[in-house]
This record gives sequence, C-alpha cells and structure tokens, in this order.
Amino acid sequence: MAMAYNGKILFVDLSAKSTEEKTLPESIYRDFIGGQGLGARILYEHMKPKADPLGPDNILGFAIGPLTGTGVHGARYQVVGKSPITGGWGDSNCGGSFAIELKAAGYDAVFFTGVSEKPVYVFLNDGKVEFNDAGHIWGKDTAHTDKAIKEELKDDKVRVSCIGPAGEAQSYIAAILHEECAAARSGLAAVMGSKKLKAFVVRGTNKVPVADSENLSEVRKEYLQGIKETEDEMAVALKDYGTCGVFSASLVVADTPIKNWTRFGEEGFPTHEKLDGPAIVEYQTKKHACVGCPIRCKGYLRIDDSPYGAFTSAKIEYETLGMTGSNLLIDDVLSLFKANDLCNRYGLDTISTGAVIGFAMELYERGIINKNDTDGIELTWGNGEALVAIVEKIGKREGFGAVLADGSKFAAERIGKGSEEYAMQVGGQDLPAHDPRVLLGTAWTYILDATPARHTASEAANGFFSGADVMPYDELDMPHVEDVLDVKANAPLYAVCSDIERLFSSAGICQFSYYPGTLPIVDFINAAAGWDLTPKEALKIGRRIATLRQAFNIREGVNTAEWRLPERIAAPHSSGPNAGVKVDFEGIKREGYKALGWDSETGKPLDSTLDELGLKELVGSL
Repeated sequence: MAMAYNGKILFVDLSAKSTEEKTLPESIYRDFIGGQGLGARILYEHMKPKADPLGPDNILGFAIGPLTGTGVHGARYQVVGKSPITGGWGDSNCGGSFAIELKAAGYDAVFFTGVSEKPVYVFLNDGKVEFNDAGHIWGKDTAHTDKAIKEELKDDKVRVSCIGPAGEAQSYIAAILHEECAAARSGLAAVMGSKKLKAFVVRGTNKVPVADSENLSEVRKEYLQGIKETEDEMAVALKDYGTCGVFSASLVVADTPIKNWTRFGEEGFPTHEKLDGPAIVEYQTKKHACVGCPIRCKGYLRIDDSPYGAFTSAKIEYETLGMTGSNLLIDDVLSLFKANDLCNRYGLDTISTGAVIGFAMELYERGIINKNDTDGIELTWGNGEALVAIVEKIGKREGFGAVLADGSKFAAERIGKGSEEYAMQVGGQDLPAHDPRVLLGTAWTYILDATPARHTASEAANGFFSGADVMPYDELDMPHVEDVLDVKANAPLYAVCSDIERLFSSAGICQFSYYPGTLPIVDFINAAAGWDLTPKEALKIGRRIATLRQAFNIREGVNTAEWRLPERIAAPHSSGPNAGVKVDFEGIKREGYKALGWDSETGKPLDSTLDELGLKELVGSL
C-alpha cells in the first residue's frame, strides 16, 4: 500500500448499527486519488441504481485525500452521495480540522448506509465506532450540538461534523457544518437528516506516514515562500481580508449578482464598499485558518450593538455577501452578519438561501405573492430585517419558509403563477454569486459539470485561463471579452482545467492555493505517496473522476443535456461594463462535452473514452 493512505474504508449501517471495514488495493487510490474521486468510485460500485436520495439505499460518504494530515494544507474533506436536488451525483466539501482527525482515526473514507430508527451521532474513536443517542440534541443548532457532544464525551479535541434544524427537516438547501465551515451544496445535509444522523464525530491519534518526508518538506517550504512573496491580487486580498476582500472588485466588473441578476456593475449597487473587506474586518476579533493553511482567509467577528443584540459570528464570505447583500440590495452589514450567523446555526447554505430569497423578493415586487403568503414579512428589496426574519422561517422550515426551504426551483413549483421565470437555477441548484458572462470558467461548470451551478469547480479554469484577463483585480476597468469567446479554441483548455480541479479536490487541497500559481500538486502527491505520477497521468486521473461522476448521472437517469442557464442569465448584460457582449453558452456546452470525450449532444461519455480511462468494466456502455 502506498504511503499517505490508511488503505481502508469503513461502511456504517445505521439501520443495523453495524460496521464493515474494507481494504482497498493501491490501484484504486492511484486511479482515483481520494476524496471526491474515491467517493465516486465507491458509490458507483456499492449504491443501487435509482436509489431514493432520501431513502436507506442512498450512501453518504465522508472522504479525504492523500495530502490530508501530511503537513500540507490538505484540510478539506469531501461529502458525497446522491443529490436530492438533481437526482444525480452530489458532492460538497468543507475545511477546518475534521479531515485531518478522520485520517488520524484510521480510515480514508467512511460511508453511511441505511436509516437510524432514532436520532443518533456516530463517534469514530481511533478505529472504534460508537452509536450514541442524539435525541437530546435533535432540534438544536449546530453550535449547541458541537458544544454538547464535546461535553458529553468529555473531550474538546473531538471534531464534529453536524446538521442543524434545516438538515433535520430535510431541506434541500441545508448544510453540514464543522467549525463554522460548511459542506453546503448538493443537498447532502438533507440526506444526513433523512438518515437521522445528527453528527459524525471523530477522534484520531495516529500519525500519517509519508514516503519522502524530506522532499515533501522541501516542496512545502518552496510553496510557502511563494505564498509569502506573491503579488497575486487575489492571494493578497485573501490573506488580508478573506473572501470578503474581493467583493467590491467583483461587483465593479459585473461579476456579482445584483437584484436577482437584473443589474450590473457599480451603478447597480453604488454602496458596495459598505460590504467590502475593510468594512468587514472592522468587526474582526481574530483571524482563523483551516489546519496547515498559510493564507488564513477565515476569521471571527464580534458585534456589540445591533438591532439583533450583541453576538459573535464567523466572518462573512464573499458568496454570502453577494447572495444576501447585493443580490437583495441590502447594504446593512449588521443584518447580513445576523443572517449569516443564523444560517450557520440552523445549518443552511448561504448561497441558496440568498438566491431563493432574491427569487421571493422579485415575486413580492411583481405582486405574485404578498404579505398574506409571506407570514406578514415585507419581502422588499433592501430590507435587512425581512432577511433575518425569513432566514429564521427557512431554518425552521415553517410557514412561508417551508415553501422556500428547498431552493428556487422547488419553490417555483409550489407557487406556480409563472414564477419559474424568476428562479435563477440550473438542474435545481441555485446559482452562486459569479456571473458566467464575466467569469467564463463558471460558464463551463454551471452547465457542464456533473454538479451544476457550482462556482468552486471552475476556479482552476479561471486561475489557469490563458486568454485575456477576464477578471482583473489590479484595475477597475472591465475589458470586453470578445477576444476570449472562441469556444472551439478554448474548450480543450477548460477541459484540462476541469481535470486539474478534480485532482485538487480529490487530493484534499483548497482552491485558494491556486492563486499564487506555485502549487506543485503532482510533486506533493508523489512525495507523500511514494509514486512517480507525471503531470499527464495526473490530468488523466482528473478526467477519469470527472467522467465517472457524469456516468453516475447518466445511470441515475439525469439528462444533463437539458441543463440550461435561465434566459435572464443567458442573455447579454443590458448595462454595465459588458453591455451587449454575447456568450455562446450552447457552443460552450457542445464543445465542452466533446473536449471531455463525451457525446457532444447528450453528454454521455463515449465508449472509447471509458476504455481509455479504464472505466468500461465498472460502468459498461452508456
């Protein structure tokens, strides 16, 4: 077995309260790396086709990568399963310290099957599994849950990954929380709630062996020096402020949604600086980092005086500012801080929460819904108090909050009256706070990736893009993008960048490590595992993972060829710095499929591609 791996995974049957340990051959790790890739490989083999996403046959996995626990900043873990939102492949990732603790507890992944009869939390303690009653914390928020479990186990070093009331209510926009980081997309917190799994708790004391510690240390030293010396605008902003530090820059170039994607650029939200990094860190009490990360983008805020009283909160992120701030025309940071804190406590995806509230505010403005529908809440643009009030309703899945609790697609189905026109979603997943007409990498992943409407899957593409500078943080003038719209020429580049992202996610690396442009991912993996991967082989692994995720969709009957951007977002900007520029999204999808080795019309991986990637025996013919 390669170094940097435990070589085994664990299946936990919640129905029978039993466990089964499986040893994996090194070939699976080399073909799929770990994390998301390992999760896809195991679920494709072990999950029954057409399983109910909220039923006992769905498998919920927590998987980590080879760099986890090696001293490299591989602190992210991947949660995988069948998504109740799309009906196909689902994954989401989270930082903090949980991944490293799981690695030290003896496994490379843990997969949950079945449904517990009563609420339970599972404690994995250095290879030993306990099924503990969670009835006393069912209904409690994530902060209370974390504290109560640590007190009950008399160990503040255990690491807790849990759901709040939103996940218990099986809301599709619920999130799995750990140390105020969230695995928030694909609806996997609803899957956790359906299994009555309140929390997965780990404690590990084992050290992770690496093949070449001296080389790994040297590679990491060079990388850290690059981080220290970088002049990359994004990296500098992240180190100084966190993701909130790029809010104004993103909004000015028309990348950030305004008023449910109907306004563009600075004129659409002239008070944007109220939500930018310097304004946010005035409330910051200390910075915070996921284990081993040199960028330290996170932090904690303290609010001493607000209409909501005094409270502390995790530092608000760019996506949350975009979706609950400019998207709702709210520039009151105190309301945004409170809404962000409530989302963390209830366990809600702030992206989808902001998106579905923006959808509701537009319906309210157009008279499709009124105060009688919204429990008396005035869902008017810019209304911070209404934001806080409706987040409470969504978190509890009560009243009008229950209508919104699964995202804008499902809310539109409940409301009717033509409301689907105002739901900004793809395949049921609400769009995040990046405009695909500006940040072209998101055009790829919103409609091509196995998990639609996702921004993180495109960061490699945006970071490695070799055309014009699509999003310059060093200047406020947004250049027109006609010169980079050669779809056929750029499709292979985006395909390669997609492969890179799959590789990074599976290794456990955070996307923010891309920006300095110095991260030697292949060198890191080789030094840790004792392999001799070449960059070409590494990219092939990324393509294999991407293709297997898509094969999962096809097997489950998900027609990804039908995924389209909403008409509002497919159309050129009507104003702002990119007014009139048309992006050929249909061409991007067609040429993208082809570049990945999938059928250009259906998105089904070709037999020749499955053969080339060594997937034919597992997948068969699609």
